[in-house]
Amino acid sequence: MLLKAAKQHQPDSFLVQEPHVKDGKIAGIPKCWKSWLSKSGKAGIIALPTCSTPVVLSAKENTMAIKITKKSKAFTIISSYSSNNKYQW
Repeated sequence: MLLKAAKQHQPDSFLVQEPHVKDGKIAGIPKCWKSWLSKSGKAGIIALPTCSTPVVLSAKENTMAIKITKKSKAFTIISSYSSNNKYQW
């Protein structure tokens, strides 16, 4: 599914929640894609090769943050997981 979306939309990154994880890494993505997970493994960021020099800023229990540079501008990307099971609406 991500490969199809990447070809169609040409993103630089994906933010993912509850990805399939195998051996501590996001499973099922091309090896040329870089990925990071929060400590719980419930929030993640996938950076495609178009991302220039991604730098990890923070990995918390349910949050992952990186910084990328695109056309000489720096961007912070944050993926955060929040379960609705903890809250009664």
